[in-house]
Amino acid sequence: MTSGIKLDDLVPAEPFASAGAFGAVAVALLLTAAASAFAVWFLSRPKRPKAAPRPKGAHSGAHGRDVWRARIADVVTRHEGGSLTREEAFAELASIAREFASERTGRDFNAHTLTDIRRETRAAGGVDLLRTTIAALYPPEFADVRVNAHARTADVSEAAGWVSNLVERWGR
Repeated sequence: MTSGIKLDDLVPAEPFASAGAFGAVAVALLLTAAASAFAVWFLSRPKRPKAAPRPKGAHSGAHGRDVWRARIADVVTRHEGGSLTREEAFAELASIAREFASERTGRDFNAHTLTDIRRETRAAGGVDLLRTTIAALYPPEFADVRVNAHARTADVSEAAGWVSNLVERWGR
């Protein structure tokens, strides 16, 4: 039995004329893949934190600080009036300091421990002041007054002065 193809009539085909077009398409596909990979990398990078906007108008300068001064004074008044214990007053003053720093930097410091604050970059304006203030507030707030002299001798008015100093000196 013989197959239906005659092998003696076979003639080589002409070279493929569109080979250059396939090369161009291959290069275009490689460039598209590289551009897509770059776009994925570029768009998936973490965003840089934006600088906190500077307050303008009625909330700028001393007026913006007046709110914080009033909150600090309120803690001292409530403590002197007996509605706040010494420990509660120290905790509120530390909270005010963290909230103030959070507002000024645009980053949340409310749950930061002293160690977390120490790790912050110094480019954040008054973070050094916050670090110093929180470090001063820690012993009176947490330490045993029978053992720690700083915790025993610090009073709420003095601690309010530390937080007021933070508010006054921030960004200057």
